[in-house]
Amino acid sequence: MKSVVVDGEEVKFEGDVPADPSQMYGLLMDALSEQSRVIVSFVVDGKDTLKGEEIPSAYEKIEATSLTHDELTFRLTLDSMNKLSETEGQLEAYVKNILSIAWSEVFTRMDEFISKIQPFAELLDNLGPYVDAYAPPWGDEMKKVAGEQTECLGNILASFEQSNPARLSDELSIRFLPVFKKTRKLFAETIIPYLKERVEEK
Repeated sequence: MKSVVVDGEEVKFEGDVPADPSQMYGLLMDALSEQSRVIVSFVVDGKDTLKGEEIPSAYEKIEATSLTHDELTFRLTLDSMNKLSETEGQLEAYVKNILSIAWSEVFTRMDEFISKIQPFAELLDNLGPYVDAYAPPWGDEMKKVAGEQTECLGNILASFEQSNPARLSDELSIRFLPVFKKTRKLFAETIIPYLKERVEEK
């Protein structure tokens, strides 16, 4: 007999239970979205299909785990902020080196630089849908810094493309680092406490 368990509770169906795991996933997503929840694991007969495992065509047991949008956003935000904890110092060191080492070396370290700021860009991108859906009190401020960050990144990439170390130095020190610091402060003092309070309320 097929079994479907969501957040530790067996799901009772009226009529026939869908035989296709993909169809079941869609049904659960629809039902959970009405409760402002999202599926974070979907285990079909012991294989978590959200971690790269292929969804089979049939199943005996499905175990799904969900989180509220607040919980998921809170976790992703904390994870991203932890990854960024040492980035500010690394960026400041990078800026100091731009004008004192050969441009070829600066250029070859471009991928390393981008990998350092990527979690920052992804954090702001990931929060966009949450802000649009729930209109939190800090939403406008976050959208403003997200726009500034996007503009800065475009100018930084243009500096690399133009092989222009002076422009790169200015973009990083005068524009990007202040935006980065302002954003981290916004998250630490406003966004994270807000999300934490929302999660604890539920």
